[in-house]
Amino acid sequence: MTDPLTLSLIRTEAKKVSAMHVLADWTDQTRSDFRERITRTTHNLHTSPLFSEAAIERLIEIHPREYADFATMDETGSRSSWKTGDPGQLSGKELIRAVKSGRLWINLRNLFGIHDEYRALLDQMFAELQDENPGFHPVRILGGLLVSSPQAKVPFHMDRTDTMLWHISGKKRVFVYPHHDEVATDEEREEVLLHAFNDELNYRPEAEKHAKYFDLEPGEMICWPLHTPHRVENMGTLNISLATEYTTPEARRQNNAMYFNGVMRRRFGWQPPRIAETHGLNRTARFVAGALMRKAGISVPVETPHEGGYRFEIDPDAPLGVRA
Repeated sequence: MTDPLTLSLIRTEAKKVSAMHVLADWTDQTRSDFRERITRTTHNLHTSPLFSEAAIERLIEIHPREYADFATMDETGSRSSWKTGDPGQLSGKELIRAVKSGRLWINLRNLFGIHDEYRALLDQMFAELQDENPGFHPVRILGGLLVSSPQAKVPFHMDRTDTMLWHISGKKRVFVYPHHDEVATDEEREEVLLHAFNDELNYRPEAEKHAKYFDLEPGEMICWPLHTPHRVENMGTLNISLATEYTTPEARRQNNAMYFNGVMRRRFGWQPPRIAETHGLNRTARFVAGALMRKAGISVPVETPHEGGYRFEIDPDAPLGVRA
């Protein structure tokens, strides 16, 4: 467990965070690209004591286990190979040791809702974003801390909300794909919105000719327009990142319009036009109808892609940090 002296030092240093400016280089070009195109810029979060190894070990120990995911995957990183594991009674230091030598992925969900010092940091991050981007008004902000192994991979998927990846430690390669039918069709995107939790998209090798990739270093942030397909590979080092997701009124309208399209397509065989070609009153009508469908519980059955429950135990001394 984290000793009291270390814990006291972390809390003392955390009070200094408010003096740190989070956004390091938000230019006119960044402002123009934000939420419209792939946006890559720099930040200062990696210099904060809140992300030291001792602080991360402490977080893993005190974070409620019902809000923590421990997973492994095979060398392909495909979603079907992902398995959920049991960390048992291992300390934060032992779990970090397993991550360093294995193929593990830890997600501490709802980080900002549980830990006050990280909530204060989130508030500062988004206050700066709103100062730099007039008209940016997120209505719901969530996020988690990602700690992952040198060989870990995140499969081809899309997020339901706008997402920003703030890289803290290690090197990570992010593959980002355009909104193109050879990458993912509207029907495939709708499948994500109709499912309770799965965000995987059907991967096609031909999508790679459309991909752009970015090698992230500590102190870099990347984000992209809503529903942009992407995947991630770690580059031989322990990785620590913050993932923040937020909802805007525009995203809610888009999601509900696509939800409506998805239900109508699957229940009634209707083939709606591409969502990118739907504007004005047409999209507004679909947004309202989709919102009503959600409220009424009108959906379609979507198959769960993998088993639930723990399927391995974390063991720092085992190959790849896991034991069946």
